[in-house]
Amino acid sequence: MSFPAIGDLAQFMTTRRQSATLQSRLGQLTQELSSGQTADVTRRVGASFGTLSDIEHRLTLNAAQKTASAEAAVQATTMQTALGMVHAQLTEISGATIFSTGIQEGGAFDAAATAARGGLDAMISALNTHVAGRPVFSGTDLASAPLISGDEMMNAARSAVSGASDAAGVIAALDTFFDTPGGGFRSIAYKGGDQDMSPFRLGAGESVQLSVRADDPALRSAMKSAVMAALAGDDGLTLAQGQRGALMQAAGAAILSDTDALTHIRSDLGHAEARIDRAMARNSAEETSLSMMRNKIMSVDMFETASALEQVQLQLETIYTLTARTSRLNLVNFL
Repeated sequence: MSFPAIGDLAQFMTTRRQSATLQSRLGQLTQELSSGQTADVTRRVGASFGTLSDIEHRLTLNAAQKTASAEAAVQATTMQTALGMVHAQLTEISGATIFSTGIQEGGAFDAAATAARGGLDAMISALNTHVAGRPVFSGTDLASAPLISGDEMMNAARSAVSGASDAAGVIAALDTFFDTPGGGFRSIAYKGGDQDMSPFRLGAGESVQLSVRADDPALRSAMKSAVMAALAGDDGLTLAQGQRGALMQAAGAAILSDTDALTHIRSDLGHAEARIDRAMARNSAEETSLSMMRNKIMSVDMFETASALEQVQLQLETIYTLTARTSRLNLVNFL
């Protein structure tokens, strides 16, 4: 009777292939046991990847929406903080102008003018705030800060009111400088863009527009009132002392309206912040739900995986034992 035989080289290659297959399977099972998820997605989900692909797509989209929401939250918070600083300066200037009412010279009047001058610098600094290297109140122009310095704005305002001889003339000149389209403020003081930034897309078809710019009418009026109060104590103006007092009173009255307008802007911004917070919570909940669905599809039975791992280890040990014994065979031992 003849027995089929396998050559030494063929036997070596067969053993090597079996060992490589088992080692690959061992690595796969070890990974699955440590991660709890399948390493062979095709074997796990079969030929249909539709559900898993949809989940992965939604997770990718969710990640983008979470990033946009986080950026919107940072921008809105920064805006709210900066506007809060402007609001605080207006309140301080208003208190100083009220305290100086009826006093056309002396320490209280000078203190009110000084407070207005310092308040202007603080307002401009707040409105020139940057986040991640981008100006917050410049609209679509992200290259530079939206406003010139306080000194530069005061110099521009002095030039604008240089021909005025009374408080009414100064007020009219400041109105022209700050409020006329294409006037001094727009051509000299404001360096930002004319357009608002694109809305932040928060997911579920929702978006939020953070459209406050440094040239907003309420902010321009706030700066105008600060400049007006500062000019009331400016020695460069040839105004009678009574006209200086009238100018300070007008600035104080204007600041009351400015405060109301700024409160309205901050209120709208607060509503936007609330929407952003809700969107962030919704996106987080959606991410959790999708991740649970993906884990359910991709997860493996830990007991079955451990059993399969033990079986593969035993098979590898058997191959190694047989290989070792075969390598020790020789003709003398055989005879």
